[in-house]
Amino acid sequence: MIETDVIEKAIVVNKKEQILLLRRSKTDTRRPLQWDLPGGGHQEGESLEDGVLREVLEESGLKVSRLRPIYTKTEMRNWDDNTRNALFIFYTARSSTDEVELSFEHDKYRWVDIKEAINLISYYLHKELLQYIVNNKLAL
Repeated sequence: MIETDVIEKAIVVNKKEQILLLRRSKTDTRRPLQWDLPGGGHQEGESLEDGVLREVLEESGLKVSRLRPIYTKTEMRNWDDNTRNALFIFYTARSSTDEVELSFEHDKYRWVDIKEAINLISYYLHKELLQYIVNNKLAL
């Protein structure tokens, strides 16, 4: 039986309608020094909403509100020499402040508009998500 990893990410939007991007630290094992959305792996026993709220708080210091699922995708992955199914759940969320407190996982942050985010992000899945929002004129 193939195990499934649940990965939750948030498009955190501020009062200026800008999106929060976090740059992964140079010691990151998967995508060092790449721009990313806050979020990560779901922990057993927590609700989906609690998982993404925890990840955003851990990585950015932000307590966000108005959490709304916006996009999902599944795919087979080979992580650490194991074939696993990955379920990605993306949310939009609102932040009432721009004051970010980074964790050790990231070394920089930026608030940008969605088109700049598409240009800065190199990871295909996040780029696909943001382009989907633009193409379908979805509200953040």
